[in-house]
Amino acid sequence: MIIFNSQFNIPFKYNINALLSNKITINNNYVLIIEPFNFHYECTSGFAKYFINCGYNVDIIMQPMGISSLCNFQPINKVRLFIYEKINVIIKNDEKFKFVLKNYSYILIETVQPIIYNLCMKLNLLNINNSFFVFHHIDYAYSLPFKNKLKNFQIWSLRNFTIGLEVNPNYFGYIKIKKKNLLTKFFITSTWKRKYDFLISAAENIKNSNIKFEVIVVGKTYTFSKKDIPKSLNDNFHFKYRISYSELYEEVYNSDYIIINLDPNNKEDLLFNNIRVTGSVLLSYGFLKPVLINEYFASFYHFNSCNSFIFKKSNFSQVMKNAINLNFRNYKRMQKNLQLLSKEIFKKSLYNVKNCIEMF
Repeated sequence: MIIFNSQFNIPFKYNINALLSNKITINNNYVLIIEPFNFHYECTSGFAKYFINCGYNVDIIMQPMGISSLCNFQPINKVRLFIYEKINVIIKNDEKFKFVLKNYSYILIETVQPIIYNLCMKLNLLNINNSFFVFHHIDYAYSLPFKNKLKNFQIWSLRNFTIGLEVNPNYFGYIKIKKKNLLTKFFITSTWKRKYDFLISAAENIKNSNIKFEVIVVGKTYTFSKKDIPKSLNDNFHFKYRISYSELYEEVYNSDYIIINLDPNNKEDLLFNNIRVTGSVLLSYGFLKPVLINEYFASFYHFNSCNSFIFKKSNFSQVMKNAINLNFRNYKRMQKNLQLLSKEIFKKSLYNVKNCIEMF
């Protein structure tokens, strides 16, 4: 069953103060996931799933906006949520938290950035071996002061880099393969410092060819918005900003393709080919949505002509047309190939998690 409902039932949901009160039983088969920021909750399901598959129950400390990211998670009864509004509640109660953390088999910090260095120090997470740290920007692993305190297996990343272990959280629940829409729908995120002129130009060209299509735009930033497109495309583009995770998942599920607009001529984007990972690939792997991606970045994410559409900036319009015109049978074949890739990445990531656990 596919559920995209932010009001779904969570059997075990508490305020974070319940964790500090010693009223919550924590057995030795529990893992704690801490997300210290108000983003990256698209990763939470995947990390939780790996631990559950290893035989553990999972407690998650998150902000309210992250709750709906688990709307399709299975088995939800293996998860307990502890909700906080501001990270200060953890910082101010660091001594109590240190006592609580001792009860967990493993602890995962879901997002590591320089700003949480002091938090890690206060909770003594750098001096214990059963703590893992997810670096979404692997360059931070080289520059942060505590890099030398961590063993290699404690550093996790979303791709296979020269440091740490690859643990790619591409699980969002049971996702039934959805057939291609009669009216082709593209999904894209509005991301800071990205360019969208090539998409607008291609959309105008396709519209002038009397080909019907839709583009769903979501995001937290207004880098790309309705004011950027000509009025002639108003019926083709649908902008949906700051939506919940459950709404995000529904939009992805109902789309046919994900456009990953990384540009090799954009210096910022080059980082996503060697030290960073774009979150859109997680959605592609998890929801089995073929992508449209520049050839410069394709192989880094294991995309090829069998599971996606690869373009050069000069031929994006034609590639977009090819995606629209792809028949149901060939689209399903492309999804099957993408599913094989997704399962392979999940299997490798689960193997890495099991190896980390076995080291203790």
